[in-house]
Amino acid sequence: MYDTQLTIEQVLSALEEQPKTIARFTRDLPPRRLHSPPANGEWSLNDVLAHLRSCSDMWGRYIALIVEEDHPTFRAVNPRTWIESTNYPALDFTTSFEQFKKQRKKLVQFLGRLPNDAWSRSATVTGGGTPRERTVLDYTRRLASHERTHLRQIERLSKR
Repeated sequence: MYDTQLTIEQVLSALEEQPKTIARFTRDLPPRRLHSPPANGEWSLNDVLAHLRSCSDMWGRYIALIVEEDHPTFRAVNPRTWIESTNYPALDFTTSFEQFKKQRKKLVQFLGRLPNDAWSRSATVTGGGTPRERTVLDYTRRLASHERTHLRQIERLSKR
């Protein structure tokens, strides 16, 4: 589901545009709407953002590691586990979103400077079953596709 076969150009475009889409959906919403879940046990807009930040942290870290090291092996950490070590869910939406946008800008700049052959650099990823080979392009596709799913959620939550 998250490994949609986007091209490098499509991935870069999606990663650059997705924060703008979040901003468009959330721009005029009062803090209460940003922080209140629609129903008990559901995520608020702030919860979705916290989740996206956590995914971006982990997958962005893996991308950098694959680029910097020659075929590393690492154990993947589930972003839902990682979020527990952050304060993202408790942060004000606006503050958290500004940090998300800064992080995304750095990632897009980093990726935009990569030579084409760097996108196929790979790692062995353990944890959660059989070790898998993942490339820079795999992780960027995963990030862009995963966010696209949550953009639909953000749109729905912003209109409630």
